[in-house]
Amino acid sequence: MTVSGGFAGVHQEVTLRGDGTVLTRERGGPVVRRAGAARFKELRILLGDPALEDVPDFTMNMSAHDMFQYTLQFNGRTIMTDRSSRLPALERLINALSRWLPRS
Repeated sequence: MTVSGGFAGVHQEVTLRGDGTVLTRERGGPVVRRAGAARFKELRILLGDPALEDVPDFTMNMSAHDMFQYTLQFNGRTIMTDRSSRLPALERLINALSRWLPRS
């Protein structure tokens, strides 16, 4: 997942790897941490949620300004959102992945 935009020009990335490590990138450079078994399982369950199949690939409010943009790549898909639409399965996934990002 990549988070970008906003007034401050944020650019953050979080990548869940198959070996249970999580790679984050920000201005300070990359950081690799190990996800515990329970958290790794939670993320895999969220990524496999069948409700994600119904999420559109693009949900952005084009008239809004300074919103964060989220780009998620998984299971051969790319989804772009600014979280302006209510999409519970996608919200759960974004929230879980966001826990790995540094607080700005």
